[in-house]
Amino acid sequence: MTTASVPAPAPRLAARGLAAGYPGRRVIEDLDLEIAPGRITMTIGANACGKATLLSVLSRVNSPLGGTVEL
Repeated sequence: MTTASVPAPAPRLAARGLAAGYPGRRVIEDLDLEIAPGRITMTIGANACGKATLLSVLSRVNSPLGGTVEL
C-alpha cells in the first residue's frame, strides 16, 4: 500500500528581504522568514539583537525599511 504525500500548508506569515530598524540604525537586513500554520515558533537571541524589532514589524506596529511582510 502506498501513501500519497501531503504537501505542507503554505505559510500564513512570511517576510521576504526584510530590513528593519530605527533612524540611523538598521537592526535587521535581508531577512527571509516563513512561519508555518499550526506550529509553535520562538524567537531567541541576545539582548538588543532585533527580536522585538522583528515582532513589531511582523505585527505592523512599525513599518519595514525594506522588503515585504505577507499575511
